[in-house]
Amino acid sequence: MKETKERKMIRHKKKNVRIFPIYKTVSWDLLFYFPIIFLFLTQVKGFSASQVLFADAFYTLANTFWQLPITSLVDRIGKKNCLIIGNVLYSASILAMIFMQNYYELLLIQFIYALGYSIKGLCESNILYDSLPASKKRGRVFATIDGKSSSYFYIFDAISSVIAGFTFAINGYIPMVLCFLCCVASTIISFRFRHTAIVEDKVKPVSLKEYIGQIKESMKFSVKSSRVRLLLLSNALFLGLVMGIVNLRSSMLSEMRVPEAYFGIIFAILQFSAAITARYSEQVHRIFRNKTIAVLTLPTTVSCILIGFIGKDPLSKSSLILVVLLFLIQYAAKGPYRALLARYLNNFTNRRIRPKLTALRNLSSNLVTALISLICALLLEITTTANTFIIIGCLTTIVAVLLVDYMRDRVGLKPSQYSKEDLKYSLYRPDKTNKQA
Repeated sequence: MKETKERKMIRHKKKNVRIFPIYKTVSWDLLFYFPIIFLFLTQVKGFSASQVLFADAFYTLANTFWQLPITSLVDRIGKKNCLIIGNVLYSASILAMIFMQNYYELLLIQFIYALGYSIKGLCESNILYDSLPASKKRGRVFATIDGKSSSYFYIFDAISSVIAGFTFAINGYIPMVLCFLCCVASTIISFRFRHTAIVEDKVKPVSLKEYIGQIKESMKFSVKSSRVRLLLLSNALFLGLVMGIVNLRSSMLSEMRVPEAYFGIIFAILQFSAAITARYSEQVHRIFRNKTIAVLTLPTTVSCILIGFIGKDPLSKSSLILVVLLFLIQYAAKGPYRALLARYLNNFTNRRIRPKLTALRNLSSNLVTALISLICALLLEITTTANTFIIIGCLTTIVAVLLVDYMRDRVGLKPSQYSKEDLKYSLYRPDKTNKQA
C-alpha cells in the first residue's frame, strides 16, 4: 500500500525527534574547544589576551551580520539543508584555525565560523519544535526533550573538557584535532534529518521585497508585543554576559596560575553542573514560574561582581575555590536558560514567524555579546581581569534589575491575560484553563 504524504511526514517527524538528542550531544557547541582555546591562541599562536577578546567581539559582530541573510537562506532551501551547510562551515573553520599563521587569518576564520554558527543556531531548535505535534503541550514536550538533550551535551562536553586539558599539556594541537573530528561527526549526523513539511520539499523562493516585508513584520511584532520584546532583551542580556565572558574566565584562571592540565577538569565540573540543571529545566519552570528569568539572571550578574573582588587575591587557594564555585553558579543558570527561553518565545507563535523570532533573538544576543567582549578587551588593556569582572558585573546587574522589575506584570501571565498583539501569531485561542507561558 502506497504511503500517503501525511504518513510520510509523521514518520519523518518521529525520526527527527529520535535523532535530535544524539545530534545535540555532539553538535550543540564545539567540543574540546572552549577549555583550551584561550590557551591555544595565547600560548600556541602567540596572541595577547586583549587580541583574543577583540577576536571574540569580531566574531559576535559577524554573527550579527549573518542573521538576516541566513534567515532568507533557510526560507529558500529548508532547515535540513542549511543545517548541513552550517556544520560543514564549522568543520572548515576549525581546520583552518589549526593551520592559521597570523591574526588577520583568525579574524577571517571567525567570520566564516560565525556564518556556520548562525545557520546552526537558527535551524537546530526549530527542527525539533517543527517535528512535535501542535498542541497545548507542545512547549512542555519541547522543553523536556531539548533540556535532556542539553544535559547529554553538557556531560559529553565535561568529559571532553578533561581530555582537552590533559592533551593540551602534551601538545596544544591535539584537542583542536579532536574538535575537528567532532565537527565532522556532526555533519554526518545532520544528513540523517528529514524535512518535516511538504512545503519544505518544494521550497518556493520569496523575492527580496517579500522577504524584507516578512522581517519587518516580525520586527514590528517584537516591538508591539511587550512580552516578546522583554523576552528578547532578557535573553540578550543573559546570553550576552555568559558568552561575552567565556575567555575572561580563562584569563582569570591564568592570572590565578592554574596549570593548563587543570583547565579541563575545572571546565568539566562546570559543564556537569549545567548538565544537571539543563536536564531538569521543566522542573525549574514549574518551581519558579514567572520568576524563572529573574532567578537565573540575577545570580549570574551578581556572581561576576563577587568573582572580581575575590580574584584580587589571585595566589590564594581559597580564592580559587570561591571563584570556581561562582563559575558553577553561572553554569548552573546557563543549563536550563536556553531551552526555557526558546520555549517561552515559541509559545503563541506559528511556523512562519518562529524562524524570524529566532533570528531576532540571535541578533540581539550577538550585539550584547559583542558589546561586552569589546568592553572586556578595552578594560584588559588598562586594568586586571578582576577589575574587569567587577565593572561588567555592576553594569549587567543594574540592567537586569530594571528588566526584572519591568517584566512583573508583562511576562509569565496566563494566555487570557495577554493582549491581542501578544497573541497575534498564536496557534490556539487562549482560555482560562491554559497555564502560564
